[in-house]
Amino acid sequence: MAPRGMITMTAVLLCFTLGPLGPAPATCSQMSRSCCTKYNTQPVPLQRIEGYREQTLKENCHIEAIIFYTVMKNEICATRKDLWVRKILKLLSSRLKKMSKAG
Repeated sequence: MAPRGMITMTAVLLCFTLGPLGPAPATCSQMSRSCCTKYNTQPVPLQRIEGYREQTLKENCHIEAIIFYTVMKNEICATRKDLWVRKILKLLSSRLKKMSKAG
């Protein structure tokens, strides 16, 4: 039986080797990400949010979503259609602009 490290190294090398040949890079880079399958409808206070990312249909997920990362290391799936989501995205965007001007 092969050692665990050897199997992991083989998988990583396959991702890099097969990358130029087709859709393997997306598969390899998305291994650790899971897809949102439903939306949270309850607003989340801005103070609990550390960041976010967008989930798209290109990631082989069935819904588009905004995934908020909280200070408690939770992931909250939401839809951009909800007013509370748009407000938080706008506030986070303005914070980012202020930070980039300060630097």
